[in-house]
Amino acid sequence: MDRISGYSVASNYSSYNAGKTSQTSNKSFTIPTEAPMIGPLTFQRKDSSYNPFKDIAETGNVNFPEWMQTKTTPARSDEEILKDIEELAKEHARIGVSKSKLEDDERFLKLMYEYISSVSPDREGILKSSVMEINERLENEFPGAVNSQYYSMSDIYRQVDSQRTKEDEDKKEPIDYLIEMLKNKEKAKGSSGGTISSITKNGDYYTIDVDYGGGKKSTLNYTNSGEFVSMQMQGNNYFVGGIDSSSGTVTAAQFFDDSGYRIMDYNPNGGLYQKYTEEESKRMQDVFGTYNAVYYVATGDNKGYEAFNKEAYNSTYERLMSEKANSVA
Repeated sequence: MDRISGYSVASNYSSYNAGKTSQTSNKSFTIPTEAPMIGPLTFQRKDSSYNPFKDIAETGNVNFPEWMQTKTTPARSDEEILKDIEELAKEHARIGVSKSKLEDDERFLKLMYEYISSVSPDREGILKSSVMEINERLENEFPGAVNSQYYSMSDIYRQVDSQRTKEDEDKKEPIDYLIEMLKNKEKAKGSSGGTISSITKNGDYYTIDVDYGGGKKSTLNYTNSGEFVSMQMQGNNYFVGGIDSSSGTVTAAQFFDDSGYRIMDYNPNGGLYQKYTEEESKRMQDVFGTYNAVYYVATGDNKGYEAFNKEAYNSTYERLMSEKANSVA
């Protein structure tokens, strides 16, 4: 094999048009698109212990894992970084390091992250501002919270007990009182509160959509008896698809860059999970294409190669072969 006419891409293309599924079957939000992941699944790393909602609330800062990329100002040129990638590939070839172990090689990872981060979105800034806004909104919107403009089950029954007459029993359900209470509170708050944009019934559930303007929206789901079931929130750079109905803690969230591409996921079990952008994926291809070309020229071993960027692979391969030929001559 002298050069590559095609190339393989391992494991994972992330889906476009990712959507939210509510605990009811009503779909209120349209989630922005996600860039395709072009690269090995093993490099889609996550930190299962990191909770940004707790961390940022307590420290005011984002304590990113070292492997997570956020926008940086390059300290070195691309050529300098790729040169170090080549030298590392030569060393690996000389001492017999397997290419399948690259995800465990700290030097390789640091070089790859250095090369990628110059085109990364500002994940740190987006996560910090989004989480601070989400935490503030939970204090003001989650039913039962001290400052909430919405109501808990006890509020609804208290209203029902005080207002419902015998004559009303056949005319009004608890959900009717809930909706009336929300509308009255909305009027009282005026421009400082949200505006109910729609109320829809879906089987035994009611979905109430609230628009706060500026890209901020909320959806609350109640049973026909007025019991709060679930809540979702949306902002310019986030969608919170899961909020524990008893504690108000976030159980599922997605974060987006300003272009609407999905760049991070969070859930308590999986922690914080990075999603590569298309620009980052292309840079990853450059790194692997360069590394694999050097490794092949040095060893002649093409077994299991993954040349993610055939242009990077071919240009590196041809340059090295030309240098080898000139040295022999």
